[in-house]
Amino acid sequence: MNQKATDIAPEVIMFVRHGEKPGEDTEPHGVNAEGKHDGHSLSVLGWTRAGALAGFFAHAPSEAHPHVVKPERILATRPTPDAKSKREIDTATPTARRLNLEIEDDHTHGNESNLVSEVLGRPESTLIVWHHGTMAKIVRHFPVVNKEDIPHRWPDERFDLIWVLVRQPGDELAYRFVVVPQLLLADDVETE
Repeated sequence: MNQKATDIAPEVIMFVRHGEKPGEDTEPHGVNAEGKHDGHSLSVLGWTRAGALAGFFAHAPSEAHPHVVKPERILATRPTPDAKSKREIDTATPTARRLNLEIEDDHTHGNESNLVSEVLGRPESTLIVWHHGTMAKIVRHFPVVNKEDIPHRWPDERFDLIWVLVRQPGDELAYRFVVVPQLLLADDVETE
């Protein structure tokens, strides 16, 4: 039996940028999970954010963040010869471990439409951890009723946001775009 996407698409799809990264050949340095220097991994602050996100998602939803739910599925980009960043996997790993989920890393930069089809083809609430440079492009591939509210680009200086697509009631597959401030670390701020 062939189900329509409207019958199986997730109720909530969440997007986070990887945690804070190292400086360009300066401090702070990137470190891998073993604490060794690695320019393709997170900074110490980025690892702190990744750990805080694990607790945040494990206890979702909350009164302060009603649009954020506990993910049942996590997708993150994996390093490739062209895109060597390990930061997306680094950021997703603590949440995946905390929730006992596998990270799906089959999608890489450049295949956004395939990613969207796969996400819409399953019912699980989904967390996507991606590079901020193409995040807006991915979100625009989804059926969003308020596309004018989607920024043209994820703000370069912001690691403390969650972009959320909340499914709208009705027969048509449609989502509403919402920006949620994480407010997890001392310097996190509200959305503008």
